[in-house]
Amino acid sequence: MLTLKIRFYICILFSLILYSCGTEKEEIRESTYFGGEIVNPNSHYIILYREYGKGDTIYLDKNNRFLYKMDSLQEGAYLFYHSPENQIVLLEKGDSTLIRLNTLEFDESLVFTGDGAKKNNFLIDMFLQNEKERKNLNRYYFNFSPEDFRKKQQYLLKERLNKHDQFAAKNTLSDLAKKITKASFTYDFYSRYEIYFYKHYGITNLDSITDLPKDFFNYQKEVDFNDLVLSNLYSYNRFLSNYLTNAAYTKYTKGGLINRNSLGITKYEINLVDSLIDQPYIKDNLLRAITKRYILNSEDDIASNKVLKYFLSKSNNKNNQRELKKLAKAAYRLRPRSSIPEQDLLTHKGEIIPLTSLLKKPVTVFYFWSLQEHRDLYLKAHKKAAALEKQFPHTEFIGINIDEEYNSNWRRTIQRNQYDLNKEFAFRFPKCSSEDLIIYYRNQVILVDQDGKIINARSNLFSTQLKEELKQQGNL
Repeated sequence: MLTLKIRFYICILFSLILYSCGTEKEEIRESTYFGGEIVNPNSHYIILYREYGKGDTIYLDKNNRFLYKMDSLQEGAYLFYHSPENQIVLLEKGDSTLIRLNTLEFDESLVFTGDGAKKNNFLIDMFLQNEKERKNLNRYYFNFSPEDFRKKQQYLLKERLNKHDQFAAKNTLSDLAKKITKASFTYDFYSRYEIYFYKHYGITNLDSITDLPKDFFNYQKEVDFNDLVLSNLYSYNRFLSNYLTNAAYTKYTKGGLINRNSLGITKYEINLVDSLIDQPYIKDNLLRAITKRYILNSEDDIASNKVLKYFLSKSNNKNNQRELKKLAKAAYRLRPRSSIPEQDLLTHKGEIIPLTSLLKKPVTVFYFWSLQEHRDLYLKAHKKAAALEKQFPHTEFIGINIDEEYNSNWRRTIQRNQYDLNKEFAFRFPKCSSEDLIIYYRNQVILVDQDGKIINARSNLFSTQLKEELKQQGNL
């Protein structure tokens, strides 16, 4: 517990930082401060990451506030994580940057104050605008001709660049801040060209590439594939992923059908990363993402082991190696006809029961939800599960809460929504159970028969495939 003296000091420090909001730093402070308030927190802490797997845990006080002092700072873009969301914060020496957000609308509610606020508010504005324009890409722009698509994106990019120039002219920005704020949207535009090419010509024919303007991919000349400064930016990482997809499409398949989950194309992407990327952090993250995607989607254990072995020959990151070895073993245990790994569940009364004790009907469907998601998501999941259970009487749907902290909020939620308490449970050990059952995707469900044998561990609650599987099981 904090003493009264320490609490008083923190309050004074918060007041001093808040007082400095809207004013320029008269002199560079030696220390850097990051603090703020989380409304409706999902846990009692946040984690501040400079690199994946290397983070500092910062605890909230009783008022859901926090303050973190850094005497030695590596300047740049950090990720701050409050389960299950994360966002970027740009920190430079001497900054005092405060955040305020409501977890119910994480990105939309996020506001920065303090003398590090302006550049960070610009970053979140660009993030939200990228998300908004990306919806129009799928809705309209991908149907444009290559020339019309390029003209539209050039127009939108020019608007953004003008906005950035005006922002930089009104505010004193370091070269680092200028670079990161500009890259936050330019790389999103680069991704749009990559996605357009893949979706447009992947659907039609690569021979039509001659329709592309000669300078369609000119932006690639400006790309630094080893830029550590940008390594935490969503736009930068999204571009790298989309670029690799297109490189595989044009160079490996040579315009033929592309299956991102094929053994050959996965090894090709790993080779491409190994040859293209020298920066260890960026390289490790890409190798990890490619290999993880394959293991999660593969139904062939022999092929998965080949990809894992190939990954291990290219990666020097011990943490990533351990993670993917563990993931491959878990995936092997979840193959159809394997016995579902036993898990301890908690009832609404706090009693501990084994998961397999719930297998009462010919088919049991376990679906997973979290209070840390938007309320509409878990309401929709429960409504869908109830509708399917009525449609398939041989099936029972069991909802399992995956939140890391078992608390009264979960009990209040299932009681308030009048869910069947005999079909609502929580993991006793959420982290371990989620890893054992590989609960990574939203709306994931696991189908199990009455003997505890897995029917499908990778189905989706809202997919037509799930209905077909349930129909088939009902006809057996």
